[in-house]
Amino acid sequence: MTGKRAHLVAVVAMACAVFPHRGNAQSCETVNFGRVALVAGGFVAAQSAVIAIRHDSWWPGPTTDFDIVWDDVSPSKGQDRFLHASIAYQTSQVGALAWDWACVPRKTAGWLGALLGVAVALPKEIGDGFQEGKGFSGPDMIWTTAGALLPAVHRSWAPSRTFALKIIYWPSSEYRESGAALPELENDYAGQRFYLTFNPGRAPGEAGPWPDWLGIAIGHSVSHWISEPPVHEWYLTLDLDLRGIPVRTAGWGRIASVLDQWHIPMPGIRVREGEVVFGMF
Repeated sequence: MTGKRAHLVAVVAMACAVFPHRGNAQSCETVNFGRVALVAGGFVAAQSAVIAIRHDSWWPGPTTDFDIVWDDVSPSKGQDRFLHASIAYQTSQVGALAWDWACVPRKTAGWLGALLGVAVALPKEIGDGFQEGKGFSGPDMIWTTAGALLPAVHRSWAPSRTFALKIIYWPSSEYRESGAALPELENDYAGQRFYLTFNPGRAPGEAGPWPDWLGIAIGHSVSHWISEPPVHEWYLTLDLDLRGIPVRTAGWGRIASVLDQWHIPMPGIRVREGEVVFGMF
């Protein structure tokens, strides 16, 4: 599914624009079962379409008994697991918005969105479980579940809203210059950077002098994947929280929520094999 990250971010944007806020929906006093059916049916239809389109490459038929693997951690596998968490995080948010549109209570909508975030990843992993040399990845599903649960926890426990997952992507030289099949957009690990952000200004109550628009981010990437052996790159940077910018324009909240899925380069440091570099990351 080449370009799945960009596709899911676009889906987040469309969902924020299409699904109305609860406060603006006059029909949200009770659950709208017609919309519930549409959301559930849409999910089933989308999953069925993906299975049909990618059947030959993802589900070519069992080649071994079902196997669960707990593979070793490497820089590139670490990137892949961050990617799993990021996709599940975004899918969970979209799912929650869909259930909001169906007038499901807010917290319940969050947990149902998390369930969708996990369910989206299951068919591919199950297919891998029957493929020799692959297997159902336990670590991948743990990271997927963690990413899917965070938006639901945000709705149920206010202090968790100080944390968020963000991404930044710029095509790596490996992706731009390689004539081989790999890396594809989805596994251009050297071009992907994933961040866990923390913003005290989003904590319940008063955050004191800490500005609402400023956070701290810990990030991870790899230097190479195909052309050279990958090594860990760790980042510690400031983070711009667009949702905390005091803009009063109508609709800014939705726009900021969409744009804030991405980390905007800010001053910080990169640590790679003991070398510390200051810059905009």
